[in-house]
Amino acid sequence: MKHNKINSRKGFTLVEMLGVLAIIAILISVISVGVLSAINRARTVATVSNFKNLETALLSYIALPEAAGRLPLTKSPNAIPLVANLAQNATDVASGLTTGALQNTAHMETIFLAAGTLERLPNWRMGLDAVQSGMDMSAERGWNRKRSAWSNVAAVSGGTLGSNDWSKYVRTECAPTATKAEVANPGKDIGAGLMHANGVQFKIDGSSYLPLGTRTAYVVLPGLSLKDAEKLSEELNGSLNDMDTKEGLNAQARGRFVTDGVAADGVVTAFYYLANM
Repeated sequence: MKHNKINSRKGFTLVEMLGVLAIIAILISVISVGVLSAINRARTVATVSNFKNLETALLSYIALPEAAGRLPLTKSPNAIPLVANLAQNATDVASGLTTGALQNTAHMETIFLAAGTLERLPNWRMGLDAVQSGMDMSAERGWNRKRSAWSNVAAVSGGTLGSNDWSKYVRTECAPTATKAEVANPGKDIGAGLMHANGVQFKIDGSSYLPLGTRTAYVVLPGLSLKDAEKLSEELNGSLNDMDTKEGLNAQARGRFVTDGVAADGVVTAFYYLANM
């Protein structure tokens, strides 16, 4: 009796393998786009959440008796109050924190941490984060709550003050509100990621400047990519958003979130409005 042999083959042909690889490549490309979009969305949400937490910390601080309903300055054409140490009976230093490098060591997060209205420094996923960049936080300039003034003693260690320069990192500042003439470019950056003390101005409603003779608190975000700035402007400014990088519209001059224009390396310094008093 003859038996019919059934031919069998093992494995796949080259054409089949190429087909499977092509399908896998397509799936990976589709999934990666979705993952990247989710990651970017998470970065935007985290940044906006940091803004809201700083707003809460600021309002909580203003409500404290020591604040007397007034925003403490970190930037000013004049000297900012300075005391010799963190003690209640500290003696004022005549010169205070003058404009320039000394004022770059002052930022409002220090005040919120000292007053207990902020638990820790925000973790910034957009812009340049000081902690992630390796800044020595034990050498931070202290804040004297009794005198509502800055100190020459480090807030953490209590030792000799370091020279932490915050001008290139994300931080919260407060400065006198500018005149219209000084804000031809709202949010104007005068170099090193530093907003001019008399150049703080926002058009919250899209047309009206903040009142003169007041103080404005804001967050500075140096080293922000154009795409990140555009996403934040869309999220925070809504109908006032003017940014559209695809159309070459790379600046934002209205709303709570403004930019200083495009730097040579394709990044901007942006400013987010917190409060005006």
